[in-house]
Amino acid sequence: MTLNERRIRLEAFLLETAPLWRASTFRERRPAWCAGHPELTAALLALDEKTLAALSGDLSATLAWLTPTLPVLQALPGLTDLPSAEVAARPARRPKTRNRGIPGRKVGQIDAFVAAVGQPQAPLVEWCAGKGHLSRRFLETWGGAALAVERDATLCASGSAIAERLRQAQRFLTADVLQVTTAGSLNGAHAIALHACGDLHRRFIETAARLRVPAVDVAPCCYQLTADEWYRPLCPDATLSLDRLALKLAVTETVTASPREAADSARASAWKLAFLILREELRPGVEYETLRPVPAAWISHDFPAFLTQLAQRESLPLPSGLDHAACEATGWQRHHESRRLQLVRMAFRRALEVWLLCDLAVWLEGEGYVVTLKEFCRASLTPRNVLLSARIR
Repeated sequence: MTLNERRIRLEAFLLETAPLWRASTFRERRPAWCAGHPELTAALLALDEKTLAALSGDLSATLAWLTPTLPVLQALPGLTDLPSAEVAARPARRPKTRNRGIPGRKVGQIDAFVAAVGQPQAPLVEWCAGKGHLSRRFLETWGGAALAVERDATLCASGSAIAERLRQAQRFLTADVLQVTTAGSLNGAHAIALHACGDLHRRFIETAARLRVPAVDVAPCCYQLTADEWYRPLCPDATLSLDRLALKLAVTETVTASPREAADSARASAWKLAFLILREELRPGVEYETLRPVPAAWISHDFPAFLTQLAQRESLPLPSGLDHAACEATGWQRHHESRRLQLVRMAFRRALEVWLLCDLAVWLEGEGYVVTLKEFCRASLTPRNVLLSARIR
């Protein structure tokens, strides 16, 4: 199947199944599909924590559990499975800065990205480079020269000091990659970017194509981080409309949260839901309003303090004599239900992500590139594990 065929088939599938993935269980206690699938709804709500955790962390297991009730999901693996990238043969040299200053799983992600890309086709330019760890690993492996483009001057200074210490041909450019004046940095380059978010990877791809750079390798991330309310497909015949909520669904899963982070996230969800339930009771009939992000510091206090701060920000007068314990309990109950019902929605996240990747890839093909989509590492290392590689014809 070509990339365009995959894109078209995925789009048709997502349009057909939209009622199952568009409704947010955070916003709606019982999405409309629940009425048509009462047995599935009951089975989901009855899931114990151990089973829920196992399903939430394994898309294949989720699909296997849901498909008997939702046979439409049988089509998903054939539409979303991508080949693994081949590991390029490389010189027998040991990296000089092995893991130094590179946090957590990023080490494995960088090594896998470098191995999948292989020897650069031209001088490297790393987009949204941070301290330049990615291009530095390329230089350690293959030699050559690299330019690292990063808007944070402090990160540039740190990366430049490392390059100088290692005597590497790695330069840093302090610049905002979204500014037109930065585009020229990609001229004649092998352009690389690991987990550039939203508008950053889109601008990267569009700029590289406009300049006809010989090679592009990018692992996109966080599609919802965009200035636009709705995703603007690059392919002109696309009919699928995705808002930020849908774009966020495409990248919902994570494998990097610590137990403390997971607990904080659960508490934040339950407490926000408690506020939303209370707001619905105090303002019946008012249309749902999205909450702005809540400061992390608010979660470190107790629930009454959290509720007071959020209510003040949202201009919601709290009734006197409010039973805070009961209010919090309703939030935790909704959180309990939401996590289970959202498994249906979660089953579509890879389909949305692959469709978004295909939109980028097919557009690049139309701009004169040979393009591949491959998994450069295991999902357990990073769920954003798809490498888009483009080479000029």
